[in-house]
Order: sequence, then structure tokens, then C-alpha cells
Amino acid sequence: MSFQWHVNDPPPTIEEHSRAKLTVLRDYLRKYFNRLGSIPARDEFRLDLVDGFAGGGTFQDGDSIVPGTPLIMLEEFDDAQKRLNQGRNKPLHFNCKFHFVDVQPDHTEHLRKVLAERGYLGDDYKIDTHDRRFEDVADDIIADIRSRQPRAGRAIFLLDQCGFSRVSLDLVARILSMLPGAEVILTFAADVLINFLNERPQFIQAVARLDLTESQIHEMIQLRNGDGGKALVQRVLRNHIRNITGATYDTPFYLEPQKSRRELWFLHLSRHPTARDVMIQCHWDNSNTFKHYGPGGLDMLGWDALKTGNIPLFNFKRLDEEQMVEQLLDSMPLELDALAGDNPITVNAVRHILANRSAARFSDLDRVILRLAQEREFDILTPELKERSRNLQRLNPTDLIAVPTTRQFSILSRRRQETES
Repeated sequence: MSFQWHVNDPPPTIEEHSRAKLTVLRDYLRKYFNRLGSIPARDEFRLDLVDGFAGGGTFQDGDSIVPGTPLIMLEEFDDAQKRLNQGRNKPLHFNCKFHFVDVQPDHTEHLRKVLAERGYLGDDYKIDTHDRRFEDVADDIIADIRSRQPRAGRAIFLLDQCGFSRVSLDLVARILSMLPGAEVILTFAADVLINFLNERPQFIQAVARLDLTESQIHEMIQLRNGDGGKALVQRVLRNHIRNITGATYDTPFYLEPQKSRRELWFLHLSRHPTARDVMIQCHWDNSNTFKHYGPGGLDMLGWDALKTGNIPLFNFKRLDEEQMVEQLLDSMPLELDALAGDNPITVNAVRHILANRSAARFSDLDRVILRLAQEREFDILTPELKERSRNLQRLNPTDLIAVPTTRQFSILSRRRQETES
């Protein structure tokens, strides 16, 4: 649904899918501020927040007026300044700028009215509003961010499009390449795209911004109609989006409100492992909202495990977490053996290599590595190659994972025999 705002009318009524997105956005921003603002030596926090489809700023929710995405960004900014400066000897200066974009002038007029009523148009806030298409103003925003942050380019772009084709993947790629610290949160109506897949010229033209070739469309139609259905098409789409945008890390999980049947990808794209880990934690903390298809181990977001068509549903519940850890204990020994077989590999490198293949947080991966070390599957070494205790409770990112020079018959050995047979 496309919401409409008019300056002299009440805001539109919020829908369940929008409420879910707002909850997750607020949670992510809070975690983001906490993670970056917790460094004691930092004395300035620079960030640009961009809402490419901002709307009018508020929704009607029963008898209440609730904030939309622009107000949530501003509220979390205000709250972070107060929260993160408590107990600091030297105040942390927040240098944030906001870009709110909407192609509808009525929407932007309503938003400016809301911002004025709530005191956000004063000198304490750096806010630019744009009543143009996001794609038409994006390069100017990127240039502005680069001038404010020549090196870091730290920014969060929220692109809450309606459908799947209003945001060009090439534009997302430009954002991530020109702004080293940028992240993009893109809503993507994957179900709609999958359901309407066809090879007619009109459809091919409609998906032009996704850079899908006719052969890719044909492949996805064949997959959709075969074993595995839309879950396999998801994998093709997910890999395609990551390849075109140049995102190193992505979380392509379904946003599923409890009452609404509308399913959307709440797709987080970045080049930074910390950003990915913060977003994946949001999925776990909002388990009633997110789901995905696939097992919880390293093949959750992969391809081979789905070829059989036996595709479980992953809901980010407690039982899913327990099963995920068991599946990781089953699948990680061979992975680690391959990664550390010739030379020890750092914990940090393993986290990054496996991040896109599972719903596991880095803490979950560390938990499994520690368990395998306790079972003598692997050794944990310091950067100086000294062995750490088997009773180790916490890993450092610079710790090394090494294959023991002598390994007794074990889970890994059994896995090797099963593989060879």
C-alpha cells in the first residue's frame, strides 16, 4: 500500500507491516548508536541518516499519533545523546545530519509541519528535506556526506520502497562504493516479484532496475515451479542483489507481521561485519517479526541444502537457536578444518567468512568454536602461537584456530569417513 499525507488532514492509519518495520528500525538505530558510541576514546560521533521514502512523518494508530521513520531517526538521535553521555568525563559530541526525501510535495509539506511542531527545525538539528525522487537527489546527498565525512562516509540509508523496482541496484552499489561506512536498509517485495515472474517484455522492462537478464528470469521461473519453489528463487535473488550492489554482508530475512499476510525482505546491505552483527541481533530480538527458509546451520542461506526441496522454516525462536547451535556443531568442523588446515586462521576471519551463511551472531559462532576446542577438535592459540586453555570462556578476535598436530578419532574424523564413503 502507498500511504498518502496531506498537510491539513490527519495522517494515514498505520498498517501492521509498517508497525513491524518501525519497531525494527528503532531497535537497530539504538543498537547502532550504542555500538559506535561506546568507545571511550571517541569524542565525536559523525553520522548521516537518509530516509529515501520519508512520507509525512507520522501515522494514526487508533486514538494516537505515532512517529514514522523520520521522527524515529530524530528521537533515537536525541535519546543517544543523553544516554551515551551519562557518566562520561568528556562529553561525546554528536554531529549528525538528516536527509528526508519524498517525491510527493504533499508528503514533504506534512513532514515539515510535523518537524516544526516538534521543535526539530531549529539550529540544534541539521535537516534537509527534498520533495524529489530519491534517485534524482541521491548523488547530491552522497556528495554532501563525502564533504562532511571525507574518510569514513558513515551513513545509514533507509530505502523503504513500495514494491521491488523503485530503487536501482546500481544506485545502491554507488552508495556503498562511494561511502565506505555506508549501510543500506532496503525493503524489497520479494514475494510479489516471485509470484509475478514471467518472460513477457512488459515484465522484463519492469525489472530493468534490478539488472536481471532474460536468462536469469527464465531460471527463476523454472526454480519457482520445481522442488523448493520460492525458497530457491530467494537464493538466486539474494546472490544477485549482493553481487550487483557489491555488499559484503547482507541479511535477507522476511518481515512477517503477525496479523498481516504481507511479506517483505527487510534487506540490510553493508561492507562491515559489525553492522551485520548488529542487524542480525535485531532479528533475534524481534523474533515475532522475522523468519527465513532453511536450516539454522551454515547452509541456511546457501544453495546446496535446498536442492532437495525439504526446506524448514526458521523463525528465530528459542528452539531455532538450540537447533542452530547443534547444526553448527555438526557442520563447522569440516569448514574449520579446510580454513585452518594449512595455517592457523584468526577468529575474526572465520566470523567474516561464515557470516553470510547462517543466522548465527558472532557470539554464536564463538560459542561453537569454544565447544569444539574443549572437545579437542581444534586448538586455540594466541597471536604469538601459544596455546590457550581448553577451559577458555571467551575468544578474542585475534585468537588463532589451529588443527591439532595429533587428533584422536573424533566427530571430525567420523565426518571425513562419512564424506569419503
